[in-house]
Amino acid sequence: MHKSTLLTSRAFKKEQKQVNDFTQIIVIPGKPVRVQQNPTTYPLIGKGLQGAVFKLSDDHCVKIYSKKTYCLREKLVLQQVGDKSTIIPAVYETGENYIIMEYLNGPSLQEYLEKSETISEALTSEILYLITEMKRLQFSRIDFSLRHTLFDQEGNLKIIDHVNSFRIQRSFPKRLFMDLKQIGLLSSFLEHVNSLEPELYEQWKK
Repeated sequence: MHKSTLLTSRAFKKEQKQVNDFTQIIVIPGKPVRVQQNPTTYPLIGKGLQGAVFKLSDDHCVKIYSKKTYCLREKLVLQQVGDKSTIIPAVYETGENYIIMEYLNGPSLQEYLEKSETISEALTSEILYLITEMKRLQFSRIDFSLRHTLFDQEGNLKIIDHVNSFRIQRSFPKRLFMDLKQIGLLSSFLEHVNSLEPELYEQWKK
């Protein structure tokens, strides 16, 4: 191969590597955050107050944070939980401002409930299991939103966005109740809770 052709080939490969280097993505603060730069081919699949998520493959995604402190907070939660529970996405790699984790391709619980327009006792039991697990994992925020609760490939529910799971003190699922009320399913949910766990229902009534 001619020397100039070889140099061109190397330059092309370097450029291709840079194009698909997710560390080149820049996310800046906002409500929600803003993607200032994305020279890669990785699509944006979601964003919130602390970071933006990009799909890397059928199994992996990367969350890039607007501030390193947000990344550190979530990293500490995920590292402490580790493999102790199935309600947290698997983590594959972490950096100063990013976390590569399991890609959940199922719908969010909010999308599912809005489409079905009903909530079953079985699904209520699964939601209660999430709350029980959060308590067992010693989260200080025993709460989650419907849009941050996703189905995995096996149909199990997993909770994402744990930046404040050890930071905010909340023993009552306020956000969950607000979301269920907004789509008209809070009353049905509480009826199932009363049937499944009457003592918990009495606590929540107070």
